[in-house]
Parts: sequence; C-alpha cells; structure tokens
Amino acid sequence: MSEKRTLNIYEVLEALNDKINSNKNQTNQLKLQLDEIKVYLLEKIEHKAKESLDFLNSELKKEAFENRKHINSKHERLVTDEFKKLKTDINKDLEDLANKVMNSRIL
Repeated sequence: MSEKRTLNIYEVLEALNDKINSNKNQTNQLKLQLDEIKVYLLEKIEHKAKESLDFLNSELKKEAFENRKHINSKHERLVTDEFKKLKTDINKDLEDLANKVMNSRIL
C-alpha cells in the first residue's frame, strides 16, 4: 500500500532554515552584484563628466582664441583708420598753415 511519509516539526524547521539561509545567500550575492554595478556606473558617469568638461574647455579655448583674433582685427582696423584720419588732419593743418604763411607774405 501506499506509505505516506510525514515530516516531524524538526524536519520542517530545518527545511525552513535551509530556505532562509539560501535566500540570505542569494540576497547577499545580489547586494554584492548591485554594489559592483553601482561602482561601475559611478566610474562611467565620472568618466563621461570628465570627457564633457574636457570638451567644453577645448570649445571655450577655441572660442576665446577666435574672439581674440576678431578683437585684434578690429583693433588693428581702428588704429589704421585713426592713423589715416590723423594723417589727413595733419596734411590739412599743414596746408592751412602754408596758406596762412603765403597770405601773410602777400600782405
């Protein structure tokens, strides 16, 4: 006939204890894996942040260089225009002076 095996309370408690310990081990393994993933992700984020900062710094340096070139070009054009104006003003003043000298000799 069929023989039914019954578990005593001790065997049930042992089985539950084994299951709990197994779950604790799995939980600890999952925690370790999560910690490893966190470290990996933090390293990736830090690396990407550094790359972004390096890129931004290089772009800012390029922009600053272009701005300096543009400012120098405008400054050079301004100085050139001022010298042209000064030369024109000096020539005009010299002509006026020459005309005054000529007029004073005539008188």
